[in-house]
Order: sequence, then structure tokens, then C-alpha cells
Amino acid sequence: MLRLLLLCLIQVFSLACAARDKATVELSIQPEARTFSAQYTLNTRVTGGKLLLNLNKPYHLTNLTGPNVRNYTSALFFDSFTGDTLRQITVEFLTKNPRQQVTVQYNGTIAARFAADSMAEFTAHASWVPTIPNQEYAVVDYRLTVQVPDAYQVVSTRPARSSTLGRYIFEGRTSTIEIGALAARKFFSLTSPTPATLVNLYKANRPCTASDSLLVRNAGKIIAYFNQIIGRKDPIRHFTFLLPGINRSASGLLDKAAIIAYTTFDTQDPDDLLILAHEISHKWWGYGTWNTYDNWLNEAFATYSGLLYLQAASDTVSFQKELSKRQKSAATAPILLGFEPRNYPYPVRRQVLYDKGTAILFKLHQRLGDELFFRILTATAAAQVATTDHFLRIVERESSLVIRQWLQAQLSQ
Repeated sequence: MLRLLLLCLIQVFSLACAARDKATVELSIQPEARTFSAQYTLNTRVTGGKLLLNLNKPYHLTNLTGPNVRNYTSALFFDSFTGDTLRQITVEFLTKNPRQQVTVQYNGTIAARFAADSMAEFTAHASWVPTIPNQEYAVVDYRLTVQVPDAYQVVSTRPARSSTLGRYIFEGRTSTIEIGALAARKFFSLTSPTPATLVNLYKANRPCTASDSLLVRNAGKIIAYFNQIIGRKDPIRHFTFLLPGINRSASGLLDKAAIIAYTTFDTQDPDDLLILAHEISHKWWGYGTWNTYDNWLNEAFATYSGLLYLQAASDTVSFQKELSKRQKSAATAPILLGFEPRNYPYPVRRQVLYDKGTAILFKLHQRLGDELFFRILTATAAAQVATTDHFLRIVERESSLVIRQWLQAQLSQ
């Protein structure tokens, strides 16, 4: 009986692995020239014998091959969600196999927002890998090989599997769009003294400061708190910060990491502390589709998680100030359930997916109390929820049908 159960578990695990997309990326960077070339091989599910891929428009597509590729076409189109023109590649296959493999070769110039003296950034916001439309957040097993001039170093969201002079190999699992790395002449690093959670910080080309040390310490406190209220079933044991030294924005990654792209970032400031907590929580909130209303499962959940930390850190003044700001914005926002982001400008999208979603989560929290609300957060994080319907089912299971119906009404007004 035990042997049969073991075989069943192995079979289920094998099927899950087989279903997940696999990406192998070979990236060659010339930081001084701010240019790169890439070869991206994707093994993915395909229906109808056709695959669509979107590629950032400035990049030059040089070739696309595959063992079963019949032909491919490439055309520019305007994507209303990103508000930009993209290149869409349509691949047709000889046979309608359920899984297909394609290799895309392309090159280009690194945009100014992702390059500085002796630094090149290839991260999620750079949109440097091809993606299947509407599956940008799909989880993929990846292997990333980065080649740089010998004078450069490369870091990523996890330690290199292997490295030699000018060549680094990383392996892991993350969302498709978040495969990435930084290249710089030198990285300065910090490591947290906290035994429960290892926090590493890598800063490109500049020595670490007292603010960086504070960032690492506060990250350890935030992670310890989140492990109690969100990550009981899937806690953070290690976390990585990458600081490229560019003044742009911050982004939290599924692979227990965050990019802090600001030239100054001081977590003594409640605004920066809120950003830090928000981005760390994206380790759990990173599965909803990015261009539909289900993205509130990422952004509102991360926003409210950040507010919860401010409250837990006894900064009730900042908590109430930030919550009130979002409640005021939510009062004039369109309905969340069924919201179509493509039909609205970015400020309205943010108003709905960040602010209105946050206000609704606060109402749910007030109605349920800490114990039940945190149990729902934990269950939602562990289930890697990507749709609002799935979240509503968890709410019903953990509380009641009455609460689910109440929450659905909140999302519909």
C-alpha cells in the first residue's frame, strides 16, 4: 500500500513538472556598448498548432527555430495595456503536439532606464524576454547563462549554480517575465545577522551605506512578521535585494527577491518602509494575470500587507494616513469585479487594482478579525491563487457562504 501511494505521488509530481514551462536563456552582455544578444529556448504547451510570443519592439529578431516549426511571422502592434507598441511573433508548427519547443534569437540596445556607467540591468521591468500574451506571470523552470567581459560580475535573485571568469549560470523557478540578472564591474554586499531568515543585498558599483544596512535589518523584521500572518505554510527563509543604482522604481519578485531601483532609499521614512514591505510580500502575491482585474490579487494584497506591517510596527499614524488615502481614492473608482484595465488609463487602473482592492481587504479584515483574516491570507498564499473566483472559494471554505457573498458584493460595487 505504501509503495502504491509512493508511486502515485511520484506520478503526480512528474505530471506537474511536465506541465510547467521550461526556459533556457543564453544572454551575452556588452555593458560598455550597452548592447546585448540573447537566445531564448521555450518548451511550452500549445493548442491549435500555433504559438504567439510578444517581444519588446526595440529588439531585433534575428531568427526563430524549433524541431517542429513550420514557419513564423513577425509584426508590430499597439498593446493598449502597456500603452506601447510590441512585436508579436506568430509561430506555426508542422504537427499539433500538446507541447512544442522554439528558440528565439534577438539582440538590441539596453534602454537608458536599465543602464548606467558600468552596469546593465536585465529584470522584469526591462521586458527583455519573449512572453506568451496574458501569461507573463506563468511560473517557469529556467536556466539562465550570462556572458560578460572578464572585468564584470553578475548577480541574480539566487546564487549562481556555477561561475567562471565572464560566465555565470543560474537556475530556478519564477514567473516568465522575472527571469533576470544584473551585470556590473563590482558588487558590494551585505548579509543579515538574523539566523531565521538570511537576507542578502547586492549593490552595483557603490559601497553600502548605513541606509542599506537599515534596509537589511528592517527586511528581516518584515519577513518575520509576514511569515506569521501570510507565510505560515510557505515561509521565507532567504531573500535577496538587488540595487542597480538607478532612480526608477522598486519591484518585488516571486523568487524571494526585490529590485530597489532608487538612488536613495531610507527605511526610516515610512513611505520607503511601506514600499519595502509591499515588495517583499510579492513573494506570495505574484500569480494573478497582470492585465486583468485579477491583478488586484497581486497589487492590493501587497499594498494591504505593507499597511499591516506599518500597524504591527506601531506606526499607527502612517497606517491610518496611508489607509485613508486609499479609501478616498477607492470611493470614486470603478467596480473591481470585471474591471477591464485595457479600457482605462494607468491612474484609473491603479485606483482600482491597488486602492479599491486595499479598501475592500480592510473591510474584510474588520469584519473577520485578525485570526480568521490571517488564516485566509495564509491559505490564499499557499494555494498560489491567481483568480478572484479561487480566492472567493477560499474565503467561503475558511469562513462561510455568507462572508463570500458579502465580499462578492463589495467587489461588485
